[in-house]
Amino acid sequence: MTILNEEYYQALWNKYEHINTLNILDSNTAYLTLKFILNFYQKSQPIHINFQSSKNTIFEIGKQLFIEFVNDIYLNHYDLPTLKKGNKLRDKRNYRDGKKHYYIIKRIFNNTFNIEDIKTKANKNLKYDDIVKNYIPIEKGSRQLKGYTKFFSDLNGGIKMDFTPTNFEKKTVFIAKKPLWDCLPNRNKIPCTYLPNPREEGSATKIKSIPALQDCLAYFTPKYEVCYQDILIKGEKVKTIIVFDTEADKIEQILQDKSRFDFNLIVISNSYSPTKNESIPCWNWFKEEIEIVNAL
Repeated sequence: MTILNEEYYQALWNKYEHINTLNILDSNTAYLTLKFILNFYQKSQPIHINFQSSKNTIFEIGKQLFIEFVNDIYLNHYDLPTLKKGNKLRDKRNYRDGKKHYYIIKRIFNNTFNIEDIKTKANKNLKYDDIVKNYIPIEKGSRQLKGYTKFFSDLNGGIKMDFTPTNFEKKTVFIAKKPLWDCLPNRNKIPCTYLPNPREEGSATKIKSIPALQDCLAYFTPKYEVCYQDILIKGEKVKTIIVFDTEADKIEQILQDKSRFDFNLIVISNSYSPTKNESIPCWNWFKEEIEIVNAL
C-alpha cells in the first residue's frame, strides 16, 4: 500500500537530513534516495531501491554513488604499495626545470631502496617511508596523476595526506551496462577499471581510466559472472557490489556469495515489476510518491 501523506514524506526527509553527501542532486527524490542508500552503506546493510520508468533519475543517483563510494575507498581503505626491484616511480615534487622526474628501483637491501634517475642515471638510497611520501609507483608516465591527487584533495576540502594513495585493500564494484561507465563524472581523475564481457562486447581488454596506476578504486563490469571470475575468486576484497539496473536474475546468487566473500550489496532497478528477495529490503518508489517528495 502506498502512503500518500505529505507529512510522512517530510518526516522521512527530516530523518535522513543528517546524512552528509559530497554533492546536492537536482531532484528531491534522487537526493533523498542517495541519503537513504548511504545510510545503509555506512551500516554495511543491503538495500534494494526500485524506480518505475525513471531512467534519468537512477543515472543521476548512480553517478553520485560512484563519487561517494570511490571517495570512501580513497580515504578509508588505502594500502601501502608493495615495492619491488624494477618498479618505476614518479617524483611528486616540483623541480625548477618544470619536468617530471622518473626513477627505477635498482636494488632493495635492509629496507633501503636504491633508485636510479631514468634520464641522468644518478642514484640515491631512500627508506620506504621516504619513497611512499615523495614518489608514486606507476606503470608509465601520465599527465592524469596530478589531476587525480588534486581531485580528491579538492573533494575533501583541501585535505593533505602524508602520501598519495595508489593501492587499495578494498574495492567498489558496479555491475552495470556500459552507458553508466561512459557517463561517469571526472572518470579521467579517478582510477577505475572497466572489465568487459568478452562474449557480448567482442573484446577481453580491460579499460583503465588512469593507465599509469597499477591499482584502482572501483571496477565496472556488465556481468556478475565477470566480477566473480576476475575479482572475487582471485582474492580481491570488495566492500560493496552495486547491481545497477541489470542482472536481476543473479541477485539470488550474489546474495549467496555475499557472506562467502564478505561484501555488502546495493541494488538499483528501474522496473514496474522488480525482482525482490526476502533477504534484502526493497524500497519501491511509486510515481505519486515521487511527485510528493519533489514538491517538498
